[in-house]
Amino acid sequence: MADVDVRVLTKSEHRAAQDLARAAHHTSPISDREWAYAQDLHEPGLALGAFLGGDLVGTTFLLRSRLALPGGSTVPMAAATGIAVRGDRTRRGIFTRLQRESLDLAAEQGFAVVGSRVSEATIYGRFGHGVGSTTRAVRLYPHEARLRPEVPAGGEVRLIDGEASIGLLPRLYERLGPYRPGVIQRSASWWKAKWEPLVHSGKGAVVAVHSGPDGDDGFAVYQAMRSGDSGARVTLMVTDFHAANPEAVAGLWRFLLGVDLVEEVCARRRPTDELVEGMLVDWRACRTHSLNDDLWLRLVDVPKALDARSYRDGDPFVLQITDDFLPANSGSFRIAPDGVEPTSDQPQLTLSVDALAMVYLGGMSFTTLAAIGLLRVTDTKALPNADRLFGTDKAAFCGTTF
Repeated sequence: MADVDVRVLTKSEHRAAQDLARAAHHTSPISDREWAYAQDLHEPGLALGAFLGGDLVGTTFLLRSRLALPGGSTVPMAAATGIAVRGDRTRRGIFTRLQRESLDLAAEQGFAVVGSRVSEATIYGRFGHGVGSTTRAVRLYPHEARLRPEVPAGGEVRLIDGEASIGLLPRLYERLGPYRPGVIQRSASWWKAKWEPLVHSGKGAVVAVHSGPDGDDGFAVYQAMRSGDSGARVTLMVTDFHAANPEAVAGLWRFLLGVDLVEEVCARRRPTDELVEGMLVDWRACRTHSLNDDLWLRLVDVPKALDARSYRDGDPFVLQITDDFLPANSGSFRIAPDGVEPTSDQPQLTLSVDALAMVYLGGMSFTTLAAIGLLRVTDTKALPNADRLFGTDKAAFCGTTF
């Protein structure tokens, strides 16, 4: 719509924009108590509003973060949230304008990628977003789920109270660092907005911390959920679980499965390569409830994003990227173990920028994309080379909401 004005919001406009976004997602306006925690989450200069006739009709917020890449490096990432159009002004091109302006803003601010947790999976692909990581939700029944004796042991798990966790968890999460592709940085304002309200809500969030030979190296957050009239059935719902090594992962699972008076343990988001089944005497004591998209990525500076990550040994190949929404990103690149450079050589593989997001963290292979029609292959010899160079030891996993 030509008469829509999209501009950076002032700090005083952030709360109204937040309420608009919440209304679009069928949530009540933010309370004074909630706003006290959340108001610093939105940095001035990184929030956009769409105005029609002077009325705010659409919003998007960018949060400053960093994304862990294969090889252990990180790249600046804008976490996009609060993306919404007022219910009586949808399907008029406002969302498209917000997408374009927010991606341009991200590039201007030096972000190589934009990360999103999308509410509608059918929308974002046409703007160049793709699934960068996936997760699975698992359900285990402690009376069946006995760990095998070979599972790593050692270290200890301790419970910490809510007030202590406000200081400890941010330090521990930062200490874990980019332990897996897809993990993102959590700012101090993120912890204040997302964690402190839960601690002070009295909803019974429990924090278990694992310590190994070098100190704290993992944590799990869970809540005990009761069901049934008698309240006898208790489910431990695990909502946040990060650990830097196999010993910490195993130690936290051992603790969760050993909590008394619990009928089932459910974890909503776990890495797809975390073989909990293999830790158990009875493989079937762990059931996959669902497989889900986790972090969606939009590469807004393709050369910068490609150059930031590392590549495995293998023969170089020429990759062509097409980006209809941001044409400046389109081009061909020579990918080699020692880096990336633009080239005018004939491309061997061609894919769109949304498909590039799917292979960027190693979450999917070029061979898989070719098999489902998302990759054009000009030289078949380049396909295994691409899989090898982009390959990773660990599945991509984010596990952070925003």
